Amino acid sequence: MHTFTQMHIALIPVFRDEFSLDTVTIGLFASIPLLIQAIFTIPGGLLADRIDRVRIIAFSLGLSAVGGVFISFTNSVSLIILFTSFFLISATLLHPPALSAIGELISPRIRGRALGVFNSAGAFGIALGPIALSVFLGLWGWRPVYLLWSIPAFLIPWLLLRLRLPTPKPQSRSSKDSSSEFQILRNVSLISLLAILGARAVAGNVINTYITPYFVDVWSIDPATASLIFGIRPLMALFASPMGGVMVDRISEKVWMMIGLIAQIISILVIAFSPSLTLIIVGYLLNSFFGTMEMPAVQSLIARLTPHQGRGFAFSLSFLPGTITGAIAPIAAAFLVDAWGLWYIFPLALVMLVCGLGLLGGLWRRIS
Repeated sequence: MHTFTQMHIALIPVFRDEFSLDTVTIGLFASIPLLIQAIFTIPGGLLADRIDRVRIIAFSLGLSAVGGVFISFTNSVSLIILFTSFFLISATLLHPPALSAIGELISPRIRGRALGVFNSAGAFGIALGPIALSVFLGLWGWRPVYLLWSIPAFLIPWLLLRLRLPTPKPQSRSSKDSSSEFQILRNVSLISLLAILGARAVAGNVINTYITPYFVDVWSIDPATASLIFGIRPLMALFASPMGGVMVDRISEKVWMMIGLIAQIISILVIAFSPSLTLIIVGYLLNSFFGTMEMPAVQSLIARLTPHQGRGFAFSLSFLPGTITGAIAPIAAAFLVDAWGLWYIFPLALVMLVCGLGLLGGLWRRIS
């Protein structure tokens, strides 16, 4: 499922040439699927607290497979955006049951490491899509790559359902349990954390949406190489996420989040002001590395701040800032790019990360 989620972003230079897209339409390629994902985020979290987790995970994987098959046969920009949305809806349905299971089954003493391993597996899948494009784009084109990854996406849910894995039966919901979602929404510390995630998401979505056009247009890199660089980025999580999980278990979540934000700010400064393409690529990869190292701290903090009964709902909320801001930010950045150029995505990202750092300072005083 994760393999599909960033392929359309890596293909932006290809889509731009094949369909003669303007900058605003490129922004819509990133924004509309995220907006649709946002609509399904809260329902996905509520389902995770009420329905068999294996069935939800199997359905989410099957949905991504259907999207992969359909997108490989369409010539419509609108349908490409629609079927791309299937991949992000799939991610929305998968993460709350998986993360809440980790939060319940793993001891808080090693929870950070478990979340780190989970994140690294997802990041490896995200990397495979753009890397496969970089290998096969010149040979096959982009459509067969989507079709290729649909095969395991169909097989895995079938195997999950055939294995009949033991899962806890859905528990009856008492009035106290039913009010857990409202208690979560009144948790000021959690809302502050969501605001920090929103600021980070604006920075990340703006850079990731326009970084391949930046490499192609400003630095004259061919689209396949730009896709390869984009695909290497999530591979950093194979090391970054487990390392972040280990550090979360050794120091507090707040300290590690602050280290991650400061490191991301420094890496964007390198991207924006370095005269060397090599340093820019290194800065881009390090930005992803430190952003991923931060995620086990975020997820561990969510597990600590929320009650057992509504933890799936809380994890779904943690994805909402990214989907909402991700739907708006690329379109807003498109006007910025049209007016002043691609370079100005970096100052915008810096401003948002500095805002996130300030919000983290406020959160620091609220939780022990």
